[in-house]
Amino acid sequence: MKLIKLLPIMAIASVCVAGQVHAAQDPLMMPEQPAAPLTAEQQDISLAVPSEEVKAVVSEFAAFQLGMSNALIQDDNRVMSGQQRYTNNVLYYMNVRRSWYITSHRYKKDSYARIALDRLYLDYKEFFTNHTTVSDMNKAEYENQILAILEKNTANMSNDELRFYMNEMVIYSLKEAMRDGNNRVRRIR
Repeated sequence: MKLIKLLPIMAIASVCVAGQVHAAQDPLMMPEQPAAPLTAEQQDISLAVPSEEVKAVVSEFAAFQLGMSNALIQDDNRVMSGQQRYTNNVLYYMNVRRSWYITSHRYKKDSYARIALDRLYLDYKEFFTNHTTVSDMNKAEYENQILAILEKNTANMSNDELRFYMNEMVIYSLKEAMRDGNNRVRRIR
């Protein structure tokens, strides 16, 4: 009689333990593993990076940058052009989105996702620090370089969740930078 009463409790306990074991194997929470190039089959079924939306937003941002004057703006003892201000805002919003993913998912410092998101951010930080302005002559190259950074960081990545996050980091940061004329965003260092 006592065994019959314990069976449902034991069944629930075993399901909970099995669920915890599976949850602990989230590949984005685990340390980064050496990545192999994607197979043709994996490329066919993986999320497209950069997505068509990313390409459209990058093109829109480059056109937006061309429309910005390069008149110097002085604020808080710093001088920057209109285009520099918006590339600075891109980095600010990219850092906001990266931090949000890390905090909301509670990624540890050595987790695969955090390392990948940090690497993407640092690549964009280097690019936008060195390429603060765009001209008619280099607009296409500017767009291609922005997309190439995303492609490089996702080339061997088979996790669609992380591929999606990276697409969204770029989309969010570029859209918010164009929307935000805030010249008080602190310079990214």
